[in-house]
Amino acid sequence: MSREPVEIALDQYRLHVDHEPNGPMVRIAAPDGAEALRVTIGPEGAVLTLGHGLTLAVTGTLNLVGDQVAIHGKEGVSIRSGKDLVLESDRDMAVDAREHHIRSRLGDVRIKANDDVRINGERIRLNC
Repeated sequence: MSREPVEIALDQYRLHVDHEPNGPMVRIAAPDGAEALRVTIGPEGAVLTLGHGLTLAVTGTLNLVGDQVAIHGKEGVSIRSGKDLVLESDRDMAVDAREHHIRSRLGDVRIKANDDVRINGERIRLNC
């Protein structure tokens, strides 16, 4: 099996296949030479690196499954649903932020607990 780098022209883009010390690497370069996509495969698994952005669009169901899933947005994260949104955990759920805003545009806000409901604050202001 050849371990020499391979380069293939794809219209204006170029596909590069190379063998790095930690494993194979596939790269697609834009016409200006900027890296549009890179896939490396090493001991930690496959790593997909994108140059500018990614859009996943499906007409059916999109499932992301992993032992652990982490989402990090350096400048923000937005989750929006055109219908219901359900957050569910078989264990505890923790929400931490500088400040929280909960609003119901139409309808009630309901809190239900199997045990005590505890509210601890510097001041508890109702109907303000």
